[in-house]
Amino acid sequence: MRNLRILHLVSTLDRGGVQGQIYEVVRRLKRRGFVNWVGSFRDGVWRARLEEEGIRVVIFPRFFRWDPLLVFRIQRFLRRNKIHILHTYLFTANTWGRIGGILASTPLLVASERNAIPWKGGLHLFLDFILSFPTHRIVACSRAVKDMVVRRTGIREDKIRVIYNGVDTSYFVPGDKREARKRLSLPQDAYIVGSVGRLHWCKGYVYLIRAIRKVSCRRDVLLLLVGEGEERRRLEEEVEKLGMQGRVIFAGEVGDVRDYLWSMDVAVFPSIYEGFGISILEALSSGVPVVASSTGGIPEIIRGDYGILVPPRDVERLSRVITGLLENEGRRERMRAEGRRYVEKNFSIEKTVEEWVSLYREREGI
Repeated sequence: MRNLRILHLVSTLDRGGVQGQIYEVVRRLKRRGFVNWVGSFRDGVWRARLEEEGIRVVIFPRFFRWDPLLVFRIQRFLRRNKIHILHTYLFTANTWGRIGGILASTPLLVASERNAIPWKGGLHLFLDFILSFPTHRIVACSRAVKDMVVRRTGIREDKIRVIYNGVDTSYFVPGDKREARKRLSLPQDAYIVGSVGRLHWCKGYVYLIRAIRKVSCRRDVLLLLVGEGEERRRLEEEVEKLGMQGRVIFAGEVGDVRDYLWSMDVAVFPSIYEGFGISILEALSSGVPVVASSTGGIPEIIRGDYGILVPPRDVERLSRVITGLLENEGRRERMRAEGRRYVEKNFSIEKTVEEWVSLYREREGI
């Protein structure tokens, strides 16, 4: 079969879990002979990394929110480059991209649903429903997201396929906690509870800060938040209000999170909503015990003794679980090993790529 030409279209190339997953998948598709472009409406930090891998990046200018000419720019690109597959991610790209793909008569249209945040209004849901008819396949990153899409939009269940995100288990490996803390100038004798993710309200970090205030252990307990976002100022104000200055470290945006993960005794993901949770997989693959909210797609990851689920917003329960885990070194060691094995078996990036290839090959006539 000829090499398939794919445009992966995402709303922005700013740092994010979706963009990171595209990067990991596309560079592996390239090794398999697929011809890839990554398109976006807004440039960002991922462009350089994609181009370093020899992946072509195209920016489609979007001059205002409802720019009707955008679909024709996408249409021209698809026709000029004889694209066989248009794969779109997130609402904005799913909408404009699919309309452009329909106008270009692109042989295979694939849309992705990536989160479980019920923010969409009536117009968004109507567009999702109407555009589902010419779309050949919609991919959800978890069963929870699939169920939400079916329930809220009325899209046929058999139109949607679940493909879980994956992580590079050769990159996210267990590391030396002492050496990692030394490199980051973090104290060796404290317990460090941490999290990696965008500082957004849906991540529930305000509840984690409140929970840490209630944790009482034999040693000092520090909270390490790795990531940046619009909620940072509010979280800083919460830290000041609770008198926790010096106990919460805002690391900001970092390129390589491995030292931060290795420095943690426990990783906590207190999300209010979460479609899946790539950062959870990265922590587990790195041998870090995980506590996470029982929301969205997270229970599809945390099913065994390698992680603990806590109801969202439950500060008291979260603080008790963190305290118990920090005081039980034996349990943490068992969780480290179990989590790593589980991710290797079920959520490797190679397994994810195999499923994407299988989907792309469904229409043999293209």
